[in-house]
Amino acid sequence: MALNLTSLPLPLQTRRLALRDYIVADVPSVFAYAKEDAYWQFQRAEAPTAEQLETLLGWVVTEQNVAPRTMYFLAATRRDTGEIIGEAVLKIVDPAERQGEIGFGIAPKFWKMGFATEIAGAILDAAFMHFKLHRVAAQCSPDNKASIRVLQKVGMAREGLLRDLHFARGKWWSTLIYSVLDQEYAKFKTLKKA
Repeated sequence: MALNLTSLPLPLQTRRLALRDYIVADVPSVFAYAKEDAYWQFQRAEAPTAEQLETLLGWVVTEQNVAPRTMYFLAATRRDTGEIIGEAVLKIVDPAERQGEIGFGIAPKFWKMGFATEIAGAILDAAFMHFKLHRVAAQCSPDNKASIRVLQKVGMAREGLLRDLHFARGKWWSTLIYSVLDQEYAKFKTLKKA
């Protein structure tokens, strides 16, 4: 099956969320949670300044026009209020090999509400159903038990642990790798519906 690189139709809808492209005007809403230390506790990066976040979102908006588009860095918004509650990431890292990677983040005040699972499921659906990827991976800190649970809930399997892979913020960071293949995800979705 050939890879489909036509642009993803946005927004992606879940039961409670809409995943849409960022706009530069989103900077204050994102900074409201991105400045919190809790949001970064399992990530190597430090909380950005407002200026750094504005530069990052400016780059993200510019990348939306690249063709073919292989990077989707999306705002996760509540369908009932429009409030940004986090982010969703889908990268096609190797089009020839049909390989992708996902990521997600949730504002701390929305933790433990199931939003990360909704985001991860919607992005995996897009990866396999729209883009026809063969393998999708995700990485997280071994200490991030909530993210590990989300990856398992959406059918991903642990592949391994990369020990002391990066040095940042004064310490070594290890990384867990999870993945799921297209046929595994199809089977997972079928079992989930049953």
